[in-house]
Amino acid sequence: MPSIHEPVLLKEVLRYLNPQPGDNFIDCTFGGGGHSLAILELVKPEGKVLGIDWDAEAIQDSANNNLILVNDNYRNLKKIIGGLPDFGPINGILLDLGLSSDQLAADERGFSFQSTGALDLRFNQATGQSAAELINASNEAELIKIFTDYGEEPLAKPIARAIIAARQQGRKIETAEELAEIVSDIYQKKFKTPSRKHPATRVFQALRIAVNDEFGNIATTLPQAIDLLAPGGRLAVISFHSGEDRLVKRFFKDMAGSEAPRIKLITKKPVEAGAEETAANPRSRSAKLRVIEKN
Repeated sequence: MPSIHEPVLLKEVLRYLNPQPGDNFIDCTFGGGGHSLAILELVKPEGKVLGIDWDAEAIQDSANNNLILVNDNYRNLKKIIGGLPDFGPINGILLDLGLSSDQLAADERGFSFQSTGALDLRFNQATGQSAAELINASNEAELIKIFTDYGEEPLAKPIARAIIAARQQGRKIETAEELAEIVSDIYQKKFKTPSRKHPATRVFQALRIAVNDEFGNIATTLPQAIDLLAPGGRLAVISFHSGEDRLVKRFFKDMAGSEAPRIKLITKKPVEAGAEETAANPRSRSAKLRVIEKN
């Protein structure tokens, strides 16, 4: 199935990573392939792109010998490269964090609060517990922590209590639609004027981050990426969540400010999408790009 995902900050990624003929790049979040294919055009005929995605539906066989696709979690980056001894040197690595439009459109996976499908939210449905399993097994304090830490949800406590109350009445929350209704009811009681943003946005984001251990994946991968880069190679990270961006910013700052810095900051402040891109692709409004170069 053709991808409907539009790669964000594509021009900026290409400018900062600066792919040249013969270079080798890793796209840790292949998704619809928009970033990877644009990079590939600039590194051919000798250069290669390794595309990694945890979502098996994003990875299909490639007829292009310069494009290598691997279905795995990017937190296993060194292990993946260890299985590709002929891939290198590595001149650039990209992480485009968050959720793709293709995944949002997959109704049966429940990524969207408008979905009528099962409340799953896993990038790889063969591993871990689903969001429905998590939400039906967690106590009130655990739910509050998930919604607060990962979603920065201001109504975390009443939402958690409403979920617990529904469970005590013998009601299991199994679909995205059921959870969205509970959250919407809480917001309607609290606020008379509805927000432009769907009230369940933060809760779904928090559950997705929790079931996929997204913050843990990022923290595990960033040091590996720097280790793997060739001197002068660049690492670019696009985040859509303030918690993700803080994690990346702090790591880059610590690495660049150490006594023997292994990296230098290429972007002192995050690069954001311009007016033209945000008008064409509203999802890009929250995107923040940070780039470092290995010394």
